Amino acid sequence: MSAYDLAEADYLTRLTVRRLAELNATRARVEALEARASLAEEYEIERRKLELLQRLQDKYAGLSPIVVTDASLAIADLREHLQGVYDADLLSDPQLRALTMLHAVAFSARTLDRFSEPGRYALEGSAGVLELGASTLAMFSSRAGGGAAFTEAFAVPVLVKLLSPLYAPVVVVHIANAIGNLADDLDIRLALRSGGGIGALVRLLRPDCEASVQAAAAGALSLLAARDIVVQDSVRYLGGIDLVVDLLVTADAYTAEAARYCLLSLRRGNTKNQAETIAAIRANSNVVRNVRRVDPELLRFEEGTPRVRSSYAPPSPPALGYGYGTPTKALARPTTADSYRRTAAALDSMTGALARSLSPGRYRSPLAAAISATASPAATALRGSLEAELARAASPVRSSLRASTLAARYSPPPASSALALAEPEAALGVMPEVDSDLLKRKHLIRYTAEELATLLQEMGFDKLDLRSFKLHAVAGVDLLDMSEDEMVVRLLLPRHKVRKLRALQRAVALFDRIATLPRQGRLSEVELRLFLAAQGCGSAEVDKVVRLFRSLVRTDKLDFVTFWDFVCAYDWIAQAFRIYAIPA
Repeated sequence: MSAYDLAEADYLTRLTVRRLAELNATRARVEALEARASLAEEYEIERRKLELLQRLQDKYAGLSPIVVTDASLAIADLREHLQGVYDADLLSDPQLRALTMLHAVAFSARTLDRFSEPGRYALEGSAGVLELGASTLAMFSSRAGGGAAFTEAFAVPVLVKLLSPLYAPVVVVHIANAIGNLADDLDIRLALRSGGGIGALVRLLRPDCEASVQAAAAGALSLLAARDIVVQDSVRYLGGIDLVVDLLVTADAYTAEAARYCLLSLRRGNTKNQAETIAAIRANSNVVRNVRRVDPELLRFEEGTPRVRSSYAPPSPPALGYGYGTPTKALARPTTADSYRRTAAALDSMTGALARSLSPGRYRSPLAAAISATASPAATALRGSLEAELARAASPVRSSLRASTLAARYSPPPASSALALAEPEAALGVMPEVDSDLLKRKHLIRYTAEELATLLQEMGFDKLDLRSFKLHAVAGVDLLDMSEDEMVVRLLLPRHKVRKLRALQRAVALFDRIATLPRQGRLSEVELRLFLAAQGCGSAEVDKVVRLFRSLVRTDKLDFVTFWDFVCAYDWIAQAFRIYAIPA
């Protein structure tokens, strides 16, 4: 290309760039003008609206507010719904009664939601509507089929919304009573748990609320906790146990009684709540000064006293000794004498379990491990002498077991046993007396069926759970060799109770690892320190673990810790060992 062509091409390129820049500037100016025009239009529309509102305000400023009329209409409509429910009750039509109740509950919930708004609550007439609506919901909650009506009407969020000290006490009391009446319904409990109802009830237990509100909240929590273990744990997580303990010694007797019922429900079958309740009672100076007003049942977990019958427990019918009105599968089993006797296979399995329990291999204490690991002639002689002594100790036990079984098989049952077999319910309902001090110093393998039932009752098992143990005469040695499936099938226990028994087996195994001798009933501090040293802990860590162990388990200067206290506090011990990476 020539120089002229290159110059022309360069000129056209610069001219094109200049034209594009001018077009871009022109487009930007057009867009700015369009945006300004749209803003002007919006401004004009808003100005016209404001002018219209100003003219309407000037024209209708002299009229009276319609709030009173709105409240009157709401009360009139609510009365019409109540009249419809009353007419359905007179006609005795179940479908019409359920339909009218559903409409009344739905209308009451919508009315309460509308009048409980912050902007409307302080207006004239709203307080009367709230009180009438709350009392209406409390009334319908106690009727048959009320839970289904509240669930279909989606009334639970409204109930949780009104559980606030900002509203009148009479409204809050009615709402809390309604929640307590609906505690049997599972859907209501799930909605309360997911919607913050438990936290709202715990908030009402604080000292800034009135006594009637505190009593209603404690009563609602009592009914919910008696039927849902998740509610029990939620109240503990939210700090509700300390608040309920404060109410035990309040001046209002009704509130104190409601608090007592609430604590009894929170601690039922929940060992962590039992420990939290006892700690809260001990830490509360007002309760300590008025300790006579505290129900002994609230202190049963730590003191180890037998179960005290309080007014909270329902009276048991005379036909059954367990407090349950219907028989279970355990009572449907054969009640002949042969069904209560052990077979030869059962005897062999029991004898083998006892032999395994007496062998040193089952109890791997630090001393036994050291003897087994040593290959010197002295250690071999010592190990041989120990095995010989254990064999001599196990031989009479096997002979006595087989002799007693054969005697029971080929001899007629005595009159007392026949009476017990003829009336198993009455026989199983009586808990024999045991020596608590001696029982605490016994190993589980030495426990009889009655002593094992006492230990399980201390661990939270009720009489219905213990029925299968007594029916099959399950002793401590039998429980140690039971599998999880056998606990479910043979003992008819739910899964959460089976997990407790498995934890008991792990507690016995840990106790035997720490112990020096097999089947000993107590541990000393020296044995615990030797075990911790064998696990690789240093002297400083051993001191820390021992101090933590003393704070978690009841100890004394003589025995340090008994087998009973060790297995009852196994959950705390295992957690403490996990903190220091000690296998539990």
